[in-house]
Amino acid sequence: MDTSTNASHTRTPPPHGIPAIPQRRLTAIIAAVITAALLVVITPFPRGFQGQTTGNAGLVKQVEETLGSAYWHHAAAAKVNGDEVTLGGVGADENTEFEIGSITKTFTAALFADAIERGEIDENARLGDVWPDLEGDIAEVTLTSIATQRSGLPKQDPALNFGDGLASLLSRYLHTDPYRGTARDLAGSLKDADVGEKKPEYSNFAFGILGQALATVTGSSYGDLVRDRITEPLGMDNTYVPESAQGLPHGYTASGLPAAPWTLGGTAPSGAARSTAHDMSIWLRATMDGTAPGAEAIEPREDYDECNRIGWAWFTTKDRSPNLTWHNGGTGGYRSYLGFDPNSREGIVVLVDSAHWVDDAADLISSAGDRS
Repeated sequence: MDTSTNASHTRTPPPHGIPAIPQRRLTAIIAAVITAALLVVITPFPRGFQGQTTGNAGLVKQVEETLGSAYWHHAAAAKVNGDEVTLGGVGADENTEFEIGSITKTFTAALFADAIERGEIDENARLGDVWPDLEGDIAEVTLTSIATQRSGLPKQDPALNFGDGLASLLSRYLHTDPYRGTARDLAGSLKDADVGEKKPEYSNFAFGILGQALATVTGSSYGDLVRDRITEPLGMDNTYVPESAQGLPHGYTASGLPAAPWTLGGTAPSGAARSTAHDMSIWLRATMDGTAPGAEAIEPREDYDECNRIGWAWFTTKDRSPNLTWHNGGTGGYRSYLGFDPNSREGIVVLVDSAHWVDDAADLISSAGDRS
């Protein structure tokens, strides 16, 4: 008898229900576990806001409960009730600087309304009136159509060249500013821009063009216009449009990684302003009361979507109680929301330095209603 053969048939089997794991597969599992552990170490878990509470603790609690759990970092808020302003924050206070993103568009819209009142430009002015060398469809685009987000211009700036396009694409992975062109580059790109259907479509490129058009007709820079016509007259001492990213504080991505500051180059009028909860409460009250330069920009002029009408930049809800006039903002490392009810004179501002939307802050002064 071949004992070796018999031995092969009488070998003790592995315990029932726990199959033997091949060495190669076991190595792969261990490597996967180690990789997952490393990802846990470098990627923070969702958590609440970090740092000490400042200002009104009740307001801070309301904001935290309304926004819910995410990877938050720091926040500052202002709640307005008539002439009363309540301020609060976590790891930040009313004078902490944040990027306000597309709330900058409300400055640009106000400058447009103010320039019309000053007689510097006509409400129905065309891009061809601002830059006479433009021809064709692009020359016929009106500034009003840009202000109401229905110009037909592209959503984002056309790439200057292949390298610029590649850098902008990589910016979303490197968490850097994707806007690279100067004001001159932006205006020059109009010659190659296609004009699409004149329907509601949000465009950062178009609002950059609107701001640079106003700078052109007034012989100023966009940043100087904001300072001279909005922030200085209203006493918004900590609100400005930066000229470079040097020395600017940065925010954080949705997973908690550092994100470079955004200055947006020539597209600054669409989202480059930096401000504080204190200054934004001044802007909210002055716009709501009609005392801000260009405050008439808030008046709804067109339907935007099933939930909102739009004025010049400003949205007004159709499905809340009460309906709010509002705008939000987002950059690589910041989010913002500003909304108010002109009738009750209630308003809310929330600024955070992490890339999680804070539009739910509207619930602090208004509730969603049934859509008609």
